[in-house]
Amino acid sequence: MDTPIFINRARYEAPREELTGREILALAGFGEDHDLFLLQGEGDPSGGTPIGLDQRIRVEAGQHFRAIPGNRNFG
Repeated sequence: MDTPIFINRARYEAPREELTGREILALAGFGEDHDLFLLQGEGDPSGGTPIGLDQRIRVEAGQHFRAIPGNRNFG
């Protein structure tokens, strides 16, 4: 059974209970040039906890992640 998670506020279905950071990014169509953060909810003011590309995490329904470009060049 798939688990609903949110990446940059969009809903995705995680295919397994445990995924790597790389797999979570790929689920949303992002590549390894992005950094991934686990949020404590959609409005997390801390910016989230960094998740490494090879780091395995247990995904739970309703978790929020943020993916941002690794070069942080927004303009």
